Amino acid sequence: MDLQSSLTQALEEILDKMAFMVFETASNAQIPAASFAYTSQIAFKGKLTGTLHLYFTRNTAHAIARNLLGLRSQDDLYKGTVEDALGEIANILMGRTLALMDPEAAFDLKLPFTQAGDLPLAGGGSKDLRIEGVLDEAEPCRIIVQYQG
Repeated sequence: MDLQSSLTQALEEILDKMAFMVFETASNAQIPAASFAYTSQIAFKGKLTGTLHLYFTRNTAHAIARNLLGLRSQDDLYKGTVEDALGEIANILMGRTLALMDPEAAFDLKLPFTQAGDLPLAGGGSKDLRIEGVLDEAEPCRIIVQYQG
């Protein structure tokens, strides 16, 4: 399976089973304008080497954190909770993507990094894969993988 198919399948599986959300790919024309409040990144090495970047709106990030941790909408999210939850989503997503691409290959995943804001892409990837879509028919989401291999 290629990177784009693997990433899309992994994202749909993980958001459905762990965050109870539905992801639909969309063209730029179909994506509502949004300000991405959080960016998660995770680097990987193996047959492919690169970095996965996930961009979420504030509403989506908080919903993912609450759903992942089993919190109700009125429960408080403590400092660092959202960042930790999004980092875990990035980790699981990249691990599942690589396993779908090549179940026999060994890959090294670095620790995920999540920060408030729309982080710029780092240089170094010879190729970029960009997937944009909508979560739960309302919230935009962007995934970019910069890679070599």
